[in-house]
Amino acid sequence: MTKTRWAAVVAVTAALSLATASPAPAETPQAFTPIESRYWGEPALRDLLGNPVDTEYTEGDISYQQFQRGWLYHSPQTGVHELHGEIASRFVRSGAHHQLGVPTTDELSTPDGVGRYNHFSAEASVYWTPETGAQAVSGQVRRFWADRGWETGRLSYPTTSTQPTPDGVGVFNHFLGIDRAGASVYWTKITGAHSVQGAIRDLWAANGWENGFGYPSSDELTTLDKAGRFNEFTGRDNPPASAYWHPATGAHFVAGPIMQRWHELRRELSYLKYPTSNPYEVSEGNSQVDFQGGYIRLDQNSGQVSDAPW
Repeated sequence: MTKTRWAAVVAVTAALSLATASPAPAETPQAFTPIESRYWGEPALRDLLGNPVDTEYTEGDISYQQFQRGWLYHSPQTGVHELHGEIASRFVRSGAHHQLGVPTTDELSTPDGVGRYNHFSAEASVYWTPETGAQAVSGQVRRFWADRGWETGRLSYPTTSTQPTPDGVGVFNHFLGIDRAGASVYWTKITGAHSVQGAIRDLWAANGWENGFGYPSSDELTTLDKAGRFNEFTGRDNPPASAYWHPATGAHFVAGPIMQRWHELRRELSYLKYPTSNPYEVSEGNSQVDFQGGYIRLDQNSGQVSDAPW
């Protein structure tokens, strides 16, 4: 075989080898994450949130991404949900998903059309109105509020976020209350969650909140004669107490042995009727509460209690 023919055979063999070789595999495009799928699949959502300002992050089974005007969060249990505006700002200030969990709803309108809200997976919600701003409600306080009709109940919208009491024993939220008269829900392990409202709440606040007559141990209840309202309290430096309100007398505290004697007489159904004063000292070692029909006096040295009409 001549050198020329040999070169031709080598060239043909090489060509055939190249022709029969397996083609290089094509690169598989990377699939969108659930957050990317929703963001790029919904033009209205892109308009709402704006452009991404950071990459997508993953913590365990949670993923999240920040945008110009809000966030998208995803988990297998909740799917992908957005939060934006003032609710998103409150979410971040309240510890974000580390405290409130991931959103389980998009931002929604409240049934009364006044506010907006998101629910979150750690038994938490953030509610916003023009009057109250955005406030977080969580845990046992949120459960209490939900059981009583959310913002459509007597408590109305939250005016603060859930926070610990100064003594570290409980947590609380303040609310607008019915007729904007003010309301609060306080929770401790011992008392559970209870609400205090209106004039009774004002009286309790004026006496130092939980540092005065202790934590509420009942909700606001209707009196035996159906004409007034009352709350019971645990006491702190003072013995257990009750605050009673009536339109004619306002709100006043009754505590300790004086309260016990009044209860023995059947409270406002007795000749004494409703209290018209808080406990006060009438002489050294003697305290008294005035009522519409008389008074109850306590000798603090002997513990003796006496009552008499005016």
